[in-house]
Formats: sequence, C-alpha cells, structure tokens
Amino acid sequence: MGHNKSRSSVSVGPVDWSDPSLDALLQKVDGWQLDNRSSQSPQDVQIHVNSGWTAGSVVSKPAQLISMDEQTMVLATRFPVPQGEHVRVDTRRADGVHTVWAWMVEGREGCRVEDREHGLFLSKLRIG
Repeated sequence: MGHNKSRSSVSVGPVDWSDPSLDALLQKVDGWQLDNRSSQSPQDVQIHVNSGWTAGSVVSKPAQLISMDEQTMVLATRFPVPQGEHVRVDTRRADGVHTVWAWMVEGREGCRVEDREHGLFLSKLRIG
C-alpha cells in the first residue's frame, strides 16, 4: 500500500465549472456521503479489555461490531481502547456466545456528527 499522497504529474485537463452537464451531475450527487463502514447494521457485542497488570483486572463493556472479515474487525465503543491491547470480543448467536480474540491496531474518535454526539471511538482490531 503506497503512502505517497502527492498529486499526480498527469493532467486531467481544464474543468469548465459552468458546464450545464457538470452542474447536473453535481446536483445528483449533492448530499451523498462517503462511508467506509459496513453496510450491515452494527451488532451489539461485549468486549473484555485488560485494565491493569493482574489477571483479574479485566473490564467488560458493551460495544458495537461495525464490520468484520477474516483478518480484521472494526468496533465502536464509548471509550478509547489502548493500542496494542489484546481484546476478547463476545457475540451472541442462536447457538450461544461466539468469542474472537484480537489485537488493537488503530483507533480514533468518530468523525461523524452522530459519533461525536454519542462519544464514540472507532477501533480497528487484527484477529488472532
């Protein structure tokens, strides 16, 4: 994955912002929001995070599973999960509780208005 975000040296040509067809296109997409979150509804889960040096210092809190694939999951919480933390995520299914262990690799405060209103943090975890 490249991290160089500099502008390309290739020119796409001039843009006529007064072109009626461009204006019509822009009106069609007005109000669209790009969102990298899953199109699935968030699923309520319970996460267990170590809160200290002893084995008995595990904090269990509710969270929402935003998306999950074979290698990663994204959670929404009302608190920041420390980077590098080993986290247990429990989901309720018809056949009982399903547990997944994952490592916290990246986190941030939510950027959306509704994220800020609810004090949400987004956490990306690597499963394993």
